[in-house]
Amino acid sequence: MTEPFQIRADVHTHTVASTHAYSTVTEMAQAASETGVKLLGITDYGPGAPDAPHIWHFHNYKILPREICGVKMLYGVEANIMDEFGTLDMDAHELSFCEWVVASYHTSCVSFPRTPELVTQGYRKLCENPLVDVIGHPTTAMFPFDYEPVLKLFKEAGKLVEINESSLQWKQGALENGKTVYALCKKYEIPIVLNTDAHFAGLVGKTPIAEQLLRDLDFPRSLIVSLDADRIMELARQKRNIRFDSNEKQIARESV
Repeated sequence: MTEPFQIRADVHTHTVASTHAYSTVTEMAQAASETGVKLLGITDYGPGAPDAPHIWHFHNYKILPREICGVKMLYGVEANIMDEFGTLDMDAHELSFCEWVVASYHTSCVSFPRTPELVTQGYRKLCENPLVDVIGHPTTAMFPFDYEPVLKLFKEAGKLVEINESSLQWKQGALENGKTVYALCKKYEIPIVLNTDAHFAGLVGKTPIAEQLLRDLDFPRSLIVSLDADRIMELARQKRNIRFDSNEKQIARESV
C-alpha cells in the first residue's frame, strides 16, 4: 500500500476572525490534535480582504499560547497581493507581528487586468519581499501566469509553493492547473507545502484531493515540507527566531 501524504503541519487555516470561516482558534487546535497535526498555522486574511479582521487581531497575537490542545501554534497571516507589482496589504512593520506569511491573489482585492503577463510580473516582484514564506494557492484559473520561469524563481527566492486542498476542491481550474504546476515542481525539485486552507475545524489536516494528485504525479515526499512539522518549525526558527519550547513570542509587542 502506498504510504499516505499525512501532513503534520497545517500552516494555512482560518478562524472566525475571517468572517466566512466558522471555528475558533481552540476548536481548530483541537481538530488538529485529533487528526495528527503537530503544528497549526493560524493565517487569517490581511486587511485588504473584505471580511478581514482588524489589524489589532495580528498585533495581539502576543497573548496566545505557543501550544493549544497539545499542538504547537504558529500565528501568521494570509496577506493579499493587491496589484501587478506584488504589493501586499501589510507593510514590513505590520508583518513583524506575524510569524508566518502566506501571500495570495484574491479577486476581491485586485482591480488590474488579470492577464498572464501582469500576474507573472506581480509574482516576480513579490519574490523581492523577504517576509513572504509561502505562495498561496497558485493554481486558480483567475490568476494565470507563466508557470515554468516563475516557479523556478519562487525556488530561487526561497518561497514555498503551496498545494491547497480547498483551492483544488472549490476553485475554478485549480485541479487541472495543479497537474502542470506540481509536475514542474517535481521536475525542478521545488519544495512545496501541503495545506488545507481550512475554514472549519472539521477540515484541518485532511487533504484527500491533494494527496491523490501527488500520488498520480509520483511526487517525492522529500519535497513536501509539511509532512514533517519539525521542518516548518526550523524554517520559522531560522527566519524569525521563533522558540517553540516557550510561550514567549519573538514578534513585535507594540500595544494596541
